Amino acid sequence: MITWNEFNDKMNNRFGMIFKRVDDLYFNVASKMNIGEDIEIEDIQALKYLQDLFPMRGKLYVITDTCYHNGNGPYAVDSGKVDNFVYTYMEEYGEPFFSTDIIIVNFEDKLIWVLFHEGVCWLTKG
Repeated sequence: MITWNEFNDKMNNRFGMIFKRVDDLYFNVASKMNIGEDIEIEDIQALKYLQDLFPMRGKLYVITDTCYHNGNGPYAVDSGKVDNFVYTYMEEYGEPFFSTDIIIVNFEDKLIWVLFHEGVCWLTKG
């Protein structure tokens, strides 16, 4: 996990912005998928939707609802361990991985994967 200050510094350095809302990340959209609103998505399926947009590699910064609680920040996860991170998420954090929005950022490659609560996911290329 990293602090929000560290994450925001990285966002500003790599993308020239700090986002306040998920909608702010809808720019330079390279790939998009509509999966439908008001459907139940298993946690691992949510990750697979994002992975289908573009392969994930390297260090990833994962933002879920729990990142906003009790001074938490984004999770730092190696791409080779992201599936396991999702499989064990509920047990570890007591909440589903996907409940509203998911944001995954790769600063090195300047990529942002978003699964928006309205049933659309997209890949932003910085």
